[in-house]
Amino acid sequence: MHPVLIYAILCVALTVSLLFIFEAYQIGSIFFFLLSVAAGTAIIGKIAVKLLPADDPMQPEIEKEKVKLRANEYQREIQFIFNIVQPDPKLQPNTKRIAESLLECFDLSEEVMLMRLRQYFGDSFGARIDQPLPDFIEKIKKEFKDWVN
Repeated sequence: MHPVLIYAILCVALTVSLLFIFEAYQIGSIFFFLLSVAAGTAIIGKIAVKLLPADDPMQPEIEKEKVKLRANEYQREIQFIFNIVQPDPKLQPNTKRIAESLLECFDLSEEVMLMRLRQYFGDSFGARIDQPLPDFIEKIKKEFKDWVN
C-alpha cells in the first residue's frame, strides 16, 4: 500500500477519533480540535515517511533526464561515435536519442559496431556498447586521453 494512502487513512481515523473524544468529553473549542488534528497528522506523517519510504514512480524518468543532461555535454563526441559506427549520414540515428546506448540507437549487430570501433580505436578497445552514451564516452576518454581534444 502506498504511504500517501496510509497517511490519508490515518489522518481521517485520527480526525474522527478526536471528534468523538471532543464531543464525548466536551473539552475545548473547535480551534483546539483543529490544532490537535493538525499536530497529530503531522507527527503521523513524519513517522510514516521514515518507516514507509515510497518508490517514486517518476524515478526512471528523472534518471533518464539526468542522462540526457550529461549527454548534452558530449554532443560532439557522440556525433563522432555515430560517424564511426555508421559512416552513412542517412542511416545515422537522430541525435535526440543520445541518452540511449549504441545498441538502441543503431539497427546494426553488436559485432559490426565493435568491429568498426576496433578499427578506429585499435584492438585494445574494450568499452561496452550497451551502456548509456555519456558513460560510453567517459570510458573512451579515460582509455584514449588524446581522443577529441
